[in-house]
Amino acid sequence: MNTDERMLEVLQKTLVKIEELNARLGHIEHDLTALDQHQTTMDHYARAIERTSKNNNIMG
Repeated sequence: MNTDERMLEVLQKTLVKIEELNARLGHIEHDLTALDQHQTTMDHYARAIERTSKNNNIMG
């Protein structure tokens, strides 16, 4: 195997690894987006509960 063939093989293996890492990062990004959406929803519910609690205290 000559130098060019070895270099091509190394570059191909590098590309495969980069594609694997890119896929992993895509999954991580998806998970983080889902966590952000969940956190936003929980914050919304917490504020609604807080407002309800305050309204109940004023009326009570």
